[in-house]
Amino acid sequence: MTLEQEILMKISPSEEEREAIGNRARSLVGRVTEEAKGEDLELSVLLVGSVAKDTFLHNPDLDVFILFPESVPRERLESIGLALGRRVLGTGEERYAEHPYIHGIWDGLEVDMVPCYRIDNTSHLKSAVDRTPFHTRYVRSHLKDAQRDEVRLLKQFAKGIGVYGAEAKTQGFSGYLLELLIMRYGTFKGVLEAASAWKRGTVLDLGEGTGRRFDDPLVFHDPVDGNRNVASALSAHSFATFIHAARRYLGGPSERFFFPRRRGMLELEEMKGMLERRGSGVLVIGIERPCLIDDNLYPQVKRSLDGICALLEGQDFRVIDRAFHVAGGIDFVVELESLTLPPGRYHSGPPAWVDNAYAFLERWEKEGLSRPFLERGHWAVIAPRAYTGADELIRSKMSTAALGSDLREAKVLSIAMGPAAICEKNRAALSALLDKRMNWEI
Repeated sequence: MTLEQEILMKISPSEEEREAIGNRARSLVGRVTEEAKGEDLELSVLLVGSVAKDTFLHNPDLDVFILFPESVPRERLESIGLALGRRVLGTGEERYAEHPYIHGIWDGLEVDMVPCYRIDNTSHLKSAVDRTPFHTRYVRSHLKDAQRDEVRLLKQFAKGIGVYGAEAKTQGFSGYLLELLIMRYGTFKGVLEAASAWKRGTVLDLGEGTGRRFDDPLVFHDPVDGNRNVASALSAHSFATFIHAARRYLGGPSERFFFPRRRGMLELEEMKGMLERRGSGVLVIGIERPCLIDDNLYPQVKRSLDGICALLEGQDFRVIDRAFHVAGGIDFVVELESLTLPPGRYHSGPPAWVDNAYAFLERWEKEGLSRPFLERGHWAVIAPRAYTGADELIRSKMSTAALGSDLREAKVLSIAMGPAAICEKNRAALSALLDKRMNWEI
């Protein structure tokens, strides 16, 4: 028995599980259909996603779409869709993609109930979710039966290496993209062999591509909408990780690519030793976590970390690396060449022959740490530095950094740097910075 066959035995639903999930899906669709009849709007209900396409792994989510006529106003679609979801799922949670939907539990399975428009073709799109029924129908009609297990292998591989899911937290490969890759290359191994030769900007299609150009790491023209790149959510990091994992797996297949060991936190002494060898220091900033769904939170966290690093670099602190950790709060971790800077800095002024040269001299003869001096025809001075400590700068100026809109008012809970930052409270955040092992290497 090959490794892939062994993996399939672990990840494929049994006939009993398949039948049980099918029964739960049918009962859910039936219940939603009954509730929808009361709206007198000619609503239809469609099961979409991996269960509808038979590409699911164990314990799948159920995705049920409520299709509205195009004549229904957007506001009414949203209000009726949410009301139907609450009636069917009880205490469901309202979530938001391009418009609100309800997430809840049905007979032990997680469920998303999403309203969308019933359109004839994707040129009539009113929102991005309107494509989803087309995706389901396309896969059901084009994916060969023998390829469904190949999709399962590819999904578990992507999960194992940490790049499964197009949501903002992961920025990886959606299930639909993985299904298209199997259709494009035929088998799990075929995808990995092709991926090992991918370059940034690789363009793929199923013979239905368009001339539209995309500036993304990977482009896969959507066969149901040629103006969309199915891989648009894929980050350069996830793209590179997949290529590297494909090459490594082909060179030495291992179950660890599918089922990696649990990643634990590094020990504090180990982290201290790593930083001592590097001669660098760390700054850890903890803030409150705003009440946002992950798809709204993670882009703002990444933007805020960039803004914090830009603030530091703007005051001459040199950033080596950065990371963040999200749990009950948000921790930003920045590794710096030096946590402190000298009190003086070189400051270049105007050429000696311009009219405002004397204004420069007048100011810096009083405020400089040296007398102004000529350097290649320009006045210069050793000026006092506004902030000599990275923590001091963050305490004073973090509110001026380019932070995510919902993080600007978040309360700063802690700022620590150097040895004081290497503590139990910060272990998870520091591990995110210092543990760069791939999942299968753990």
